[in-house]
Amino acid sequence: MADFQTRVNMFPARGVPGAAVAAEGVVYTAFNYISDGTVSPGTFAFGDAQSSITSAPQFAHAKVASDAKLLGFVVRVNGAFVNTPFQSVSNVYYKGSPVTIAVRGQFYLQVPESGAPTEGQSVLCDPATGAITFGAAGTANDTGWIVHLPQGMGTAEAGDIVYIEHLGAQTTAAAGVGG
Repeated sequence: MADFQTRVNMFPARGVPGAAVAAEGVVYTAFNYISDGTVSPGTFAFGDAQSSITSAPQFAHAKVASDAKLLGFVVRVNGAFVNTPFQSVSNVYYKGSPVTIAVRGQFYLQVPESGAPTEGQSVLCDPATGAITFGAAGTANDTGWIVHLPQGMGTAEAGDIVYIEHLGAQTTAAAGVGG
């Protein structure tokens, strides 16, 4: 009962973290990655800087120690199921499962405990911890994605669902970020 509705709003409920807001304009990574067992939908994925397409397998990580290469935003795909009662239910893609990663589009994001975003802020993700925060465009760990507050939402706090977008245009002040 802890997840029961706590607020009443005149707008319908928003999506779940990692779900697409709109199917149009979504671009995925050109290469298919597999989970290292730490990646979950609604977060960012990183790749090994030393790996290349010719080396296999290509793992997607929720965080890496150093030399991280941001791959993109992990998309929620209901393409697998738990087929054993001995495996607990989790949002984390188990090791070896394919991971769909978007580099462009609009997706739902659950606001983490680390802070409340405002309209138009950049989404930051620390590759060492995987922690998502919000800040000014061009700052360290800028992902190139920006925050939008859904219709009817004036402010956002931890646990709220907002959406983030990266539409391929230069969305940040950082050179080379934003495509």
